[in-house]
Amino acid sequence: MLSLFIKKNKILFFIIFLFFFAGFLRFYNLPNIYIFGFDEEYQATYAMTLIKDLHLIWIGVSAGFIDYYMGPYFTYFTALWLWISKGDPLITAYIAGLTGIATTAAVFFVGWKFFNLTTGIVSSLLYAGLPLFVFYDQKYWNPMFVQLIVLLMFTAIMLIKRSSWWWVFYAALVGVIFETDLLPIPLVLIGLWVFLKGKYFLNKKVVFICILVFLLFYWPLLVFDYFHNWSNLTIFTRYNRQAEQVGAKLDPSKKILTFLDTMGRFWYLKSGSSNADELNTACYSKSAKKEFQFIDKFSERTFPNIWLSVASVALFLFFLIKIIKEKKYQYYLLASFLLVSVGFYIFYSGGSFEYYLHGFVTLFTFIPGILISQMNKKYRVLGFIGLIIILIFGAITVLQASDKFSLGPKKKIISRIMEKIGDNNFSIDGIGACHNYEGWRYLFKTYGRTPTKSYTDSNFGWLYPTELNDATVSANVILSESRIFPGKDISGYDKIEEGGYSAYLKKIK
Repeated sequence: MLSLFIKKNKILFFIIFLFFFAGFLRFYNLPNIYIFGFDEEYQATYAMTLIKDLHLIWIGVSAGFIDYYMGPYFTYFTALWLWISKGDPLITAYIAGLTGIATTAAVFFVGWKFFNLTTGIVSSLLYAGLPLFVFYDQKYWNPMFVQLIVLLMFTAIMLIKRSSWWWVFYAALVGVIFETDLLPIPLVLIGLWVFLKGKYFLNKKVVFICILVFLLFYWPLLVFDYFHNWSNLTIFTRYNRQAEQVGAKLDPSKKILTFLDTMGRFWYLKSGSSNADELNTACYSKSAKKEFQFIDKFSERTFPNIWLSVASVALFLFFLIKIIKEKKYQYYLLASFLLVSVGFYIFYSGGSFEYYLHGFVTLFTFIPGILISQMNKKYRVLGFIGLIIILIFGAITVLQASDKFSLGPKKKIISRIMEKIGDNNFSIDGIGACHNYEGWRYLFKTYGRTPTKSYTDSNFGWLYPTELNDATVSANVILSESRIFPGKDISGYDKIEEGGYSAYLKKIK
């Protein structure tokens, strides 16, 4: 009787296990290993201006070097959670984790409904348990929705054949892109191709509602553009100039190398390393400026075995060969999404950042699932055994991740500094090879007291102009990675160490 019940409800039991597995890995030790750096400080500081003085804002954070501003909805979204937590950014870590769980569920349902149950199981387990996905899912920033958006875009195009009204959902997703992150924008070309080829533009009612839904997301940016000389809409007229100013150059060979690097890291990240190092683009020579090519010697980042990268590329190429033979629409669509994603990454003149491949690696999880599902029974068992081994190593890496450059040690070192400083006003300075801009001012303000002066005032001071002053400070604090020498005269400074950080404190008489 029990076995019959389990057999009839096996999918439900798997979904429950999947949610538990994904949630456990994403929430384990989260208060200590949450990464709070420059991007998180920017978004949190901006959102806190809404809590301090609720007012309309028309833009969110800027996108890369192109001087394009995202919509404001994500900032309002962030402000809601910080208002609930009274400014404590830890709550956003849990929101990021929940988003990762939702993405895991989306991977399962997309794999199951558009391919087969085996594909759904394999792909969702990979997304739930591989450290590369878990670590990024513990990071709260606007790109955290990219994977989910890409999956839903794929879903919408698949369902359009059933009803043209799915274009309305697709239009909403395109609108969400402009409120979160531009990474999925190249995939809009696929939707545009399907739209034109299928002559859906002849359905005027659908087109009108699609435009209306899109504008529900985009209208704040139109208001901003109207008062700022159409700054966003004319971005391509100054793209080359912007790229030249920041030294961004088209370098396909470098992008191919970083793509291969990511495809190896897809399977394995070493145990015991710092999760903050694993995700830090400033801690990897191929994504840093030329003058920082020495940076790898400081990092705990995993550099994968070349054979893992080769295996990933081989799987990808084998899949592409299979779709030509099998001629299935869902395979063609998946291949289109993958090729467009990696093609635009390689020929984009921006940085060689791993998170630019978020959409690709998420969709790539379907390939092992599809291939295992098409094996005969004997080899399928071997495929699942290999999957289990990979997930065991992945879980070990996640559970043993070092928090030395994450929130836990930061809170401790701030507490110890506050004990020494007392009520004196103070300034903070940050120094680091990989971890320089670590969100210190916001964290001091939340877990201690607001610094009178901060080395990031030049970056974020426009968000708190009333808190800027030229008062003389009674203490100086230098915050540095312990693995490097501060490079400043620290004679007479007291030293405090926590995790991977050293604080040098000096009271001024």
